[in-house]
Amino acid sequence: MTQILPIKFQEHLQLTNVGINAANIGFNSLTMESDKYICVREKVGETAQVVIIDMSDPTNPIRRPISADSAIMNPASKVIALKAQKTLQIFNIEMKSKMKAHTMTDDVIFWKWISENMIALVTETTVYHWSMEGDSQPTKIFDRHSSLSGCQIINYRTDAAQNWLLLIGISAQQNRVVGAMQLYSVERKVSQPIEGHAAAFIQFKMEGNQQESTLFCFAVRGAAGGKLHIIEVGTPPTGNSPFQKKAVDVFFPPEAQNDFPVAMQVSKKNCVVYLITKYGYVHLYDIESGTCIYMNRISADTIFVTAQHEPTNGIIGVNRKGQVL
Repeated sequence: MTQILPIKFQEHLQLTNVGINAANIGFNSLTMESDKYICVREKVGETAQVVIIDMSDPTNPIRRPISADSAIMNPASKVIALKAQKTLQIFNIEMKSKMKAHTMTDDVIFWKWISENMIALVTETTVYHWSMEGDSQPTKIFDRHSSLSGCQIINYRTDAAQNWLLLIGISAQQNRVVGAMQLYSVERKVSQPIEGHAAAFIQFKMEGNQQESTLFCFAVRGAAGGKLHIIEVGTPPTGNSPFQKKAVDVFFPPEAQNDFPVAMQVSKKNCVVYLITKYGYVHLYDIESGTCIYMNRISADTIFVTAQHEPTNGIIGVNRKGQVL
C-alpha cells in the first residue's frame, strides 16, 4: 500500500481576479519575499504603479503611484524597498514615510530581503548587505566569483546566522540552462564555485546531537542528470556527530528534457526539502535520509517565484498564469 501522505495542494489566489494585468506576472515585475505580501509593478495608462497584495486580505490590493525598476516588500512588515537605477529607497507604507535612501555607484542587478532588517544587493562585481538599523550604508561582503560572470542572478540565500552566503545564477549553454552558484564563508572569507540551480540552508538537529547542524541543500541538473546534495557546512559544533552527506538522484521524466530545478524551500518542522522545477513539478525529500517521499506536477506553467508558507510549513509559489499556489 502506498502510504497516504498529508500533502495538501491548493490555489490561494488568482492574481488576474484581483486586477493584476497578466503581462505583469513575471520574474521582472512581480516579487514575493515571503508568504505575507506579493508586490507587482504595473503601468496603468501613463502612470507607473506598485500594487501590494496583502495575503491576509488579498482582495483589497494597495495601489501606489510609484515608478521604480524594482520593488520588494519586507518579509514581515509593511515596509517596501524601491530601486530606480542606482537610487535605493525604503519606505514605511503605513506611516507614509521614507526610512532610508542610498545611491549606489554601480547598478544593482538583483536584490532581496535576507531578514526582517537586512537587504542583500548584488552588482555585476560585488555583493553588499544593507541594514535597516540607524543610518548605515550598504557594506561590501564579498566579490563575485568569475564563474558567475554573464549569468542572470536568480537568487541569494543565507543560513540563519548569515555566516554562509550563496549567490545563484543561470546561463544558457549548449541548449541547456546551466546553474552556477557561489558559496561564501564569512568566517573564512573564502568562496567556492558549485554547479547548481536551486539551494537552501537549514538548521537541522540530528538525533543524539546537542546542537543543530547547518546543512546546505542544493539541486542541479547537469549533463549527467539531476542530483540533490545535502551536506553540512563548516566544522560541526563541539560535541556533535557530523552529518553524513547525502547525494540522491532527482528524477526528470523523459518528456521534460529541458526541465531543471528553479526553487527550493525547506521545512525545519517537517525536516523536508521542497524542490520545484521549471515545468511545475514539485519533489519532496526527507532531509535525514535524502529519500524522495513525493513527486507530482502541480502547475503546467512556470513557477517563477516561491517562498516558505509558514502556516503549513509548506511552500507557496506564483506561476505565469497568475495562480498563487
